[in-house]
Amino acid sequence: MNMLALKELIVDVVEPNGRCRRGAEPCRINNNITFDIGALESFSSRRWQPLVYDLLLLAAAVEFCDRTLVRSSMNWGRRFKLHIPVHEPYRWKEASVGRALTEALNLLTGDDWHLEFRARKAPAPRPAQERMTFPADAEAVIAYSDGMDSQAVAALEGNRLGKRLVRVRVGSKQHDISRIERREMPFKAVPYDVKLNKKNGESSARSRGFKFSVVSAVAAYLIEAPAAIVPESGQGALAPVFLPVGHGYEDYRNHPAFTSHMERFFFALLNYRVKFQFPRLWATKGETLREFVESCDAGAKWQKTRSCWQNSRQVSVGRARRQCGVCAACILRRLSVHAAGLVESPDVYVWESLSAETWKEGAAKQFSQFTKALHEYSIAGVLHFEHLAALPGSSQYQLIKRLKTYELARSLGQDPQDVSQKLDRLLLQHAKEWSAFTKDLGPRSFVRQWIDESS
Repeated sequence: MNMLALKELIVDVVEPNGRCRRGAEPCRINNNITFDIGALESFSSRRWQPLVYDLLLLAAAVEFCDRTLVRSSMNWGRRFKLHIPVHEPYRWKEASVGRALTEALNLLTGDDWHLEFRARKAPAPRPAQERMTFPADAEAVIAYSDGMDSQAVAALEGNRLGKRLVRVRVGSKQHDISRIERREMPFKAVPYDVKLNKKNGESSARSRGFKFSVVSAVAAYLIEAPAAIVPESGQGALAPVFLPVGHGYEDYRNHPAFTSHMERFFFALLNYRVKFQFPRLWATKGETLREFVESCDAGAKWQKTRSCWQNSRQVSVGRARRQCGVCAACILRRLSVHAAGLVESPDVYVWESLSAETWKEGAAKQFSQFTKALHEYSIAGVLHFEHLAALPGSSQYQLIKRLKTYELARSLGQDPQDVSQKLDRLLLQHAKEWSAFTKDLGPRSFVRQWIDESS
């Protein structure tokens, strides 16, 4: 981490009717951080305690910091000083808690975090406990959204665990849940929302990994489940660390090295062991999708999932929201659909064709919001997966693999040689899928042209 000339932000989380300390950016409870009462009540099991509220407040405050301070174009890292009120400050001030927390945040975001905990002036209101059906024999929780990996792995693990798998919704939308189900469903949404004091903030969103791990671990703790399942497949979990984009810092949001730090943090704070598991770490997204379609009753639902990173304003065609089709997440989705032997309608995407000769020609005719940033995202996404496919044959691979294998083996608690063999297979499978995908686009495809120009 480059510690020179870091941009710095001091944030004070302020209770209702409280005063912000001088020189700090205020993050006000009930203004910048608001809790959804209904969603919060869906977390209110018999093991609910103020410490759980403080954990959720911490996740929200970390998100506020991360999104507020825009990164410098010259230096990725930033320095944060976060002051936050908690119910039992003596527990948060224990050395083992503070060390594990800062190590996890520093690794995840690439920043320098300093946290100070103080006693709350007034206790947070305890959520009323609804008549939720909390399972008595849960074996695992899984973060569940409208993403492809999320839907597929939830179904695949559901086949194995049945009702012993509990879904924790990490999105705010509940359009697919009936009102009756909402009243009885535990963990029906992330129970808070974060609003900045300004319009435009930082977009790299590394703190999302902290948010989802906190929500998952809290759910596991509340129902005494020993494991939290991370649904990401191999390319999405490992490639962002192996091949960071441009001059950016490695993306550890779905990597076992980050979750192993979070396991230590939760044990230090809660005295409870939750294990993050990665059942699809050594499979490509295409292999996961194929198994989902072939073995799950809900397999057809993959077509309703979303993968795109772009907001709705950037991907609207004729007032209908689509997926862009050219960001890294969409490229991986399209690659995976192809690898699984499936077909999507072109109008799922703004870029209806990747076989067009030019980038603009591939987009829907009604689309006109071409931007330099989106063009650069498109090139970066294509080349990211091209470089991943070429990695096993590169001169640096053995050195990279040695470093990353050790990190993975230590985090997973597995034999390094076994991890090395699984990594080789994953990367070779990706290369095979990528070659078949780009070949079918045709030699005149703008995607193929970008690949040829980069070689």
